[in-house]
Amino acid sequence: MRPYIDCHNHIGRTINRVPPVGQNTSMCLARFAETSIYSAISMPTAVGSPINRGVDDIWDQNQVISRACQSFPDRFPIGLALIEPRFGEKGVEEVERAMSELNLAGIVGHPPVREDAIPFIEVAAARGGLCNLHLHDQLMVNIAQMFPQAQFIVHASSYASENLAKFDNVWFEVVQYPDGRGSKWDFTALANKVGQERIVFGADLPYYDYRFLQKILETADCSDQLKDRIAYQNIIPLIQHYNPNWQIPTEPIQSPRIYQAEHLWACNTQHTDRLTVYA
Repeated sequence: MRPYIDCHNHIGRTINRVPPVGQNTSMCLARFAETSIYSAISMPTAVGSPINRGVDDIWDQNQVISRACQSFPDRFPIGLALIEPRFGEKGVEEVERAMSELNLAGIVGHPPVREDAIPFIEVAAARGGLCNLHLHDQLMVNIAQMFPQAQFIVHASSYASENLAKFDNVWFEVVQYPDGRGSKWDFTALANKVGQERIVFGADLPYYDYRFLQKILETADCSDQLKDRIAYQNIIPLIQHYNPNWQIPTEPIQSPRIYQAEHLWACNTQHTDRLTVYA
């Protein structure tokens, strides 16, 4: 299989799902080893992560990402900090701290993203940061226009491809489905709308069994050149913008642990592309 670089990897736990779901750094690397993921942009879990201790929990989760980047710099060349708008100014200060003290390259926000996220985006934009907002609506159009110094990764939905292609600071993430369960990717049509150089691959661990998406891309009716661009080539200059000395590794990582498949890839019996592993 061709190399893959994942623009959308969460490390941590989501505790408000039934069953809960999560992965630690070692499990993440074990999955990468089996699926030709050479490197990834990593971030805390952005939905239902623990916040019993308020901003202290956010700090701990951002530290996990920072440690992963420090321990495995070729596999996690940059990381993003979690934002939590419910914490108001304290949350904004936490983003400033994460980017300055932990050397994280930007922010990730969980849906629903609303106007109260703008002060957090401003912190990242002031530093030329990268923002993954899980957002593709009119607010995202306004934000992309409002913050031209930031870089944004958005879900490559039909709305995004129609309304955000005009912004040269937006990257379009192929992840799960384009427009909800059952919709199908047309990579050539997407490239014609947004430009073949701005489409990137997102695995969305620990929620989604991205092997389904890899199979869709590998068997798609489009050129191998476009497949290579989506799988790994396009994201390289974006990563190097924040980490100029990074180079894609020459081979996948060796798994730090041998897992049983039913443990590493346990799934929802009704939706087999949804993972249920909690680590």
